[in-house]
Amino acid sequence: MIEEFIKQIVKEPSDKTLSKAKLEIIDWIGYAIAGTFTEQAKPFYNLQKILPPGKSLNLFSTEQLNLFDSTFINASVGNILELDDVHRTSIIHPGDTIIPAAIAAASFKKIDELNFLKAIVAGYEAAIRMGICLGKDHYKLFYSSSTCGVFGASVVTSLILNYDTNKENMLEKLNTSIQLSTMNSSGLWQCREGEGEAKQYSLANAARSGLMSAFLAQNEAKAPMDMIEGKMGFLKGFTGKVDYKELVINKNIHAIDEVSNKPWPACRHSHPVIGVSLDIKKEIKEKKYNINNIEKIVLETYETAIDFCNKNNPKNKIEAKFSLQHCSALSLIHEEILESFFEENFLNDPSIINLRNKIEIINNPNMTKDFPNYYSASIKIQFSNGLSLKKFNKHAKGDPENPMTEKEICDKSLYLLNNKNLDVNKAKNLIIKILDSKIKKDNVFTPITWFDTLQEIIK
Repeated sequence: MIEEFIKQIVKEPSDKTLSKAKLEIIDWIGYAIAGTFTEQAKPFYNLQKILPPGKSLNLFSTEQLNLFDSTFINASVGNILELDDVHRTSIIHPGDTIIPAAIAAASFKKIDELNFLKAIVAGYEAAIRMGICLGKDHYKLFYSSSTCGVFGASVVTSLILNYDTNKENMLEKLNTSIQLSTMNSSGLWQCREGEGEAKQYSLANAARSGLMSAFLAQNEAKAPMDMIEGKMGFLKGFTGKVDYKELVINKNIHAIDEVSNKPWPACRHSHPVIGVSLDIKKEIKEKKYNINNIEKIVLETYETAIDFCNKNNPKNKIEAKFSLQHCSALSLIHEEILESFFEENFLNDPSIINLRNKIEIINNPNMTKDFPNYYSASIKIQFSNGLSLKKFNKHAKGDPENPMTEKEICDKSLYLLNNKNLDVNKAKNLIIKILDSKIKKDNVFTPITWFDTLQEIIK
């Protein structure tokens, strides 16, 4: 099995796929750096101050860290703002673990631009295929971004460490790295049942564990070659059965090409509702209806979105980002979703509370059946004068069928960095350097020039 899995992981990406990898890096930089300024990031900020110095990126400080601590610290902040990338059918946020591990590994082993991007693509492939393989039932209990993210971090690190060795050695080290990663796959969804940083810790640990697996393999560590499909292995433990067809299936597209980007700082399961609410708001304005005359709002969506985000009376910022009611009300009143809209003054705004209380949430069986292939939602608004409006969206904004453009993703990162009073000119220069990364193969070693620029942005 493992040979076929690895074959799919390392298949040659197209120029379009490599360009997609650039956008995921740009996206991660914006939401990860912005995440360092949040209250939730404070434990990791305090921790990095007492860690030993090194030569790898530190998103919190100009004082760099060793590559293992760099991976841990930088991976801790990617999901805080709920703006991280997401793959629908695997239900994971791959960039949160893969990109910080890749940057740290590349600070240890110098690598050219093209092979760095190829390693990113392969990391996404491994993590996403594992997420699809584990499936929806796994996601009910486990934080798949963590349990599967460790494989992506392991793969991207191993390929960076071995990109310039012979193919036999590269595949051998990659194999061992993946096998070792099974021993560190963890992350329980109980973390979302209260406040705290357990969710961030799980991603930080997954990224560092994946990196560590690759370095162990590099230093002659061994592991059984059936850790995934063995009778007491990974699949049996996490799913109760051994079914690895999703790991080895041959597809004509790379998994990273199916990754969605978030336009709004809220749980991805709230995005279909946000999108359909913003769309119907445009119609309300065109028809000059008064939202004060709204009598009832019916939101229909899939069961998982309701399980995660049915919170009519959110008590804090995190709950608000996981509230279909709050996100819909914000969209209808303010015609936009900004980070500040989840602060206490918005939670307690009488007009928002009034609208939230008029919302009924319904589990639509067809939408539930379609999930996770589609993240869909509909909204029906009944007005007091008897008029009504209805809207349905099958594809949330940011999904491959309704994607954010290159400009929108770059503008998103620039907005997040500028909003934190960071040097916007350096940020623009950074984005340009990443977009200009070489994706054509030649015999000239093209070093990555944007790592230093990224560190310079950090104050």
